[in-house]
Amino acid sequence: MSNVNTDITARATVIGLGNAGTKIMRELSLMNASSWLSIGVADTDKASLEQSSIHTCFPVGFEWTQGQGCGGNAIKAERAFAHPSRNIINEFIKDSSILIVTGGMGGGTATAGCSSLARAAKKMGIPSVFIVTTPFSFEGHSKREVAESGIKMLLPDADVVIAIPNDILYSSIPAHTSAEEAFRKSDIEIARAILGIAEIIRCRNILSADLSDFKNILQKRKSSCCIGLGNADRNEGENFCHTALERLMLSPLLGGTENLREANAVILTLTGGPELNIGEMRHSLEAVQRHIGPETKLIVGANTDQIYSGLVQMTLIAVRYEILPDATGPEETSELRDFPEQAQSDQPELALLPVSKGIFSNTSRNIYASQDLDIPTFLRHGVHLDKGR
Repeated sequence: MSNVNTDITARATVIGLGNAGTKIMRELSLMNASSWLSIGVADTDKASLEQSSIHTCFPVGFEWTQGQGCGGNAIKAERAFAHPSRNIINEFIKDSSILIVTGGMGGGTATAGCSSLARAAKKMGIPSVFIVTTPFSFEGHSKREVAESGIKMLLPDADVVIAIPNDILYSSIPAHTSAEEAFRKSDIEIARAILGIAEIIRCRNILSADLSDFKNILQKRKSSCCIGLGNADRNEGENFCHTALERLMLSPLLGGTENLREANAVILTLTGGPELNIGEMRHSLEAVQRHIGPETKLIVGANTDQIYSGLVQMTLIAVRYEILPDATGPEETSELRDFPEQAQSDQPELALLPVSKGIFSNTSRNIYASQDLDIPTFLRHGVHLDKGR
């Protein structure tokens, strides 16, 4: 009898960049279901790497930063990733089926490092997904500008970019929660999102939703994404799959069920243990369909694996396209359509004569009060000379 468990031939590599990415990788490594992932961290800060507890660490640019970090300077970080130490990272990712990178945009290491890894992955033909956070609103305009600039640099080379505002992460955390606990909960939430996306390449043995589906939806046009995550234990009762779905709908990264209803496309993956039966799976998937719009494109993947024995995890990615109509095509904006078509003008062309600088043609310009003094005054002022004709 054949084994129903997934044969893990795909290799998902996950790298955390900078202090924020390192903390997320620490939480991811503590999850049992992440055992099949290749996890690494890269930072310009020695102290951050020492506290990561991750086996595979990449010190970037230590030779000239002395391991003291970039101080939030993206230019210094770019120089660090241009250093030969990046070759070690490239060696780590070269055999990957997918590369997932995470970090906090707006500082130094992650802002520059994401672009460097995206270029490397593109050159190697490795699909890349970037899950990055953007600064809190209270962190100021300048830091948000750095984050936006970093994302713009990343977009041409990355296959998928999912930017998550830090403000959203704390929407479901009570105000009286300690700062340390709040930050750890957000790290756990992003780590679970990474795990859910990595599962897409393993959804093979029941319903297939592969990486190509994921890429095709997100590369179709400029889009924004929300992620819903929910898991439950079979010991929580007979309706434990429904419990996982309820938690998915309340996930802070989803931002509310209205984002699900307004999505243009949804990718849903369900992963459980070998004991997961068809009835539990069907009820869960049908329940999700009741929350999405009739025109929404839905791609579903389901998988069983021994490491999820007694558990079920549901991951939902809702994509909303930002329509950018072409003003010259059939989808002209209403503002352009409000102007009636005008007849071609009957005004004849004006005969424009060249203005010569004479012997000063090949000399440097002498400009005063916005006027070129090397052009004769009568030509500059348009004076007509009577030549006695």
